[in-house]
Amino acid sequence: MARRRMSGERGAASVELAVAFPVVLLLVMTLIQATLWFYARSIALGAAQEGAREGRVQPASTGRAQSAAEGFLDQTAQDLLTGRDVTVTGSPSSIAVTVTGTSLSLFPGLSGWSVTQTAVGPVERPTP
Repeated sequence: MARRRMSGERGAASVELAVAFPVVLLLVMTLIQATLWFYARSIALGAAQEGAREGRVQPASTGRAQSAAEGFLDQTAQDLLTGRDVTVTGSPSSIAVTVTGTSLSLFPGLSGWSVTQTAVGPVERPTP
């Protein structure tokens, strides 16, 4: 009797695995995608901070800030941050650098997640 009841459940583990595996795989891929997005945000923030740091030094220069941010991205971002754009705005008292782009995507046919980071710093002024 026990043998007859057990034979009706043959292959149940295989079916359970076939149902659960795609869900687990999707969760792992989403976790990796989120990690790539956070890393791309970190790179964009580093580039914005580097641009603001370089641009606020006397004499303040938005061109130097843009060049520093783009140079940082060229050295560190490579393919991780695509479609990147650096925008620099300046006033007599402060300079702001904004880096935008799209993170790398693991899912074919889908674009990565959008990344925008801004750094603002006061322009250095000599004091007597």
